Amino acid sequence: MKTKKDIENERTKLISGITNQLTLLVDDLQKQKPEKAFTIHVYEENMYWCVNWESTKLWKTDQFLKEYFQVQIWKSSEKYSLEGEHRVEDIFEHLSDQYFLYEGMTIQDLILMTDEIVEKTRAGVLEAVDKEIDSSY
Repeated sequence: MKTKKDIENERTKLISGITNQLTLLVDDLQKQKPEKAFTIHVYEENMYWCVNWESTKLWKTDQFLKEYFQVQIWKSSEKYSLEGEHRVEDIFEHLSDQYFLYEGMTIQDLILMTDEIVEKTRAGVLEAVDKEIDSSY
């Protein structure tokens, strides 16, 4: 049986692994599409990562949208869930488009799939930056 310290060490390994790989991903995205000015905001204590970029899209107002791709992990009883989604914010409206969701995972499961999480995040960001917003929403 794992001790509380073992669980905390695994959690730290997961968080630092995702943070390191997503930071490298953002550096790579910036080289691919420098006009997007990619940045990453990390909130490790909340298991939340946010890839931001400069949007040149308009939706319901004449203000450029705020767009980002977020990855977040949360605990439900003894298991964890992980979600990756594209978020779009206008002044009065918000949209989200889920790209992936894993439920009922252990920390060890998530550690083993860190590469997959990063690759799905890469694919999601690359799709989202060029995706047109449907003005009928």
